[in-house]
Amino acid sequence: MFQTLTDRIRAFENRLTVRMQIAAATVAISLMLVAALAASAAFVSYQNTARLLNGNLTNLAANASGRLDRFMAVRQQELSLLAQLRPLQKVWRSEPGEVRHALEQLQRTFSEFAWIGFADVDGKVIASTGGLLQGQSVAARPWFKNGLQRMAVGDVHEAVLLASLLTQRAKDEPYRFVDLSMPVLDADGKLLGVLGGHLNWDWASALIKEIDDNDGGIGTSLAIIGKDGTVLVGAQRDTVRYGGEQLARILKNRDGSFIETSGDEPMLTAFHVGTGHREYQGLNWIVTASQPASVALAAAMRSAKIILGIGAAVALIGVALALLIARRIAAPIRAVTDEADRIGRLSGPTMLARQGGSAEVVQLTRALRSLLRRIGLAEERTKEAELRATENALQFQDDLTRLQRLADQDFLTGLMNRRAFVAAAEDAMQYCRRYKRGLGTLMIDIDHFKKINDTHGHAVGDQAIKEVATIINSSIRTTDKAARFGGEEFVVLLREIDQPTALLLADRIRRNIEVATIENGSTCVPATVSIGLSLLEDGDRDIQDMIERADQGLYAAKTSGRNRVVLMAPSPPSLADAA
Repeated sequence: MFQTLTDRIRAFENRLTVRMQIAAATVAISLMLVAALAASAAFVSYQNTARLLNGNLTNLAANASGRLDRFMAVRQQELSLLAQLRPLQKVWRSEPGEVRHALEQLQRTFSEFAWIGFADVDGKVIASTGGLLQGQSVAARPWFKNGLQRMAVGDVHEAVLLASLLTQRAKDEPYRFVDLSMPVLDADGKLLGVLGGHLNWDWASALIKEIDDNDGGIGTSLAIIGKDGTVLVGAQRDTVRYGGEQLARILKNRDGSFIETSGDEPMLTAFHVGTGHREYQGLNWIVTASQPASVALAAAMRSAKIILGIGAAVALIGVALALLIARRIAAPIRAVTDEADRIGRLSGPTMLARQGGSAEVVQLTRALRSLLRRIGLAEERTKEAELRATENALQFQDDLTRLQRLADQDFLTGLMNRRAFVAAAEDAMQYCRRYKRGLGTLMIDIDHFKKINDTHGHAVGDQAIKEVATIINSSIRTTDKAARFGGEEFVVLLREIDQPTALLLADRIRRNIEVATIENGSTCVPATVSIGLSLLEDGDRDIQDMIERADQGLYAAKTSGRNRVVLMAPSPPSLADAA
């Protein structure tokens, strides 16, 4: 099963070009990276936006809670100032009319007070606004009991007795009050009674409505929750909204936010627990600001979608760039393939054009060029065998001499051909190795030879090859051997030589060609050559290794500016060779 799948994958890969495989791999990597970055950025943006929205709701709840605390602190301070007025210290029990007048004046100034009254130490109301409850006992009321000892604030409640004396409200809605009370002392610090006030809870509802109406259109709903979890102001008034562990966590954390899932739609709810203001110690009222989660997090979702959209656009651009890069990388490989196919269709071997673009392509070109040289040598040996067979058949000494010359010489330049050169070079290499002598190889190529042919014609090109061959042959020593390897390429075998001498001789050839002028009729053509030099090394297997290394030096001379000599040292052994 696994082997069948592997075979199918290999068959599929064999149908894909290198360009398609590079493009597919690059596209896949680009898409994965862009997708990961876009998703991460979208997540971070979503988290930051959601955190900002939570902060806005929390600030709204904290603002409302602060306004509640400041309101209560101011009302408490007003009642405290009234209790400490020196002019009233002499009339609290002796002149009820004056006291009532002062209380009603305070009520007119601050209409939130539904009732303000003064009761003596026995709980009898001496004076009150509107005369309500005047003469009656409030000794059993919590506000009076607490006010005897200290400044006290009571939580929201209904006052049935006082409510029955006030004007009837619409829809028979009950009155709800917050009690403030404090002891009244004379100049000697003796207790005279208790000053109490009932704040109409409607002021809290009005405050919440005002904030709701000015929330900037974000659709929030505010509520005030008592410390027992009961809704004091809001859509679910008089119901227990929070209880148990949730209420304990809210009172402990004091502020924060969470998702409520108890209703029809999840709500993002922020809360803030009042901490009091100045002397007002607070009643642990919880102010909540809620918003539908779909609305609250819409901005976060929009920012995440925008980032994902940008990521998709970047991915498309990456795909286009990947296709272009893959095409560029695969172009030299395609060129080598086409050139090899062309050579395979020609009659007789020829030389492969050099290709660049990557180290692998350069190495492949060198290997193929070396292979073609070997094929050319094999073909020449085959021709030699055929010529020898013809020689044996003809049995003529003159024909033998002519055939031998044809077998050993290049027809255009008169230099040695490839076959004769390789045979002589192999013998010289064995000799130099046996007697530890120096041996060098020069690979010479005419610069811009195609341009000479295209500009001046093939006749001038042939003349240039002849002139260069003549200069090379006249510049070397009698012990050296020169050959034409094909086209505009020449090779020279240097016997009994060291590195400095080899470099000097190679540069002499280069300079002699540079100063020479190629003439063909009225046409004068300047020419230069690039030269690669290699010296015999212990690791060389045969003369082909030296020729290939000299060819690498020639390639380096060509790519570094031409008209120069480059000595190519042997490459260090690879890990594969070491293994």
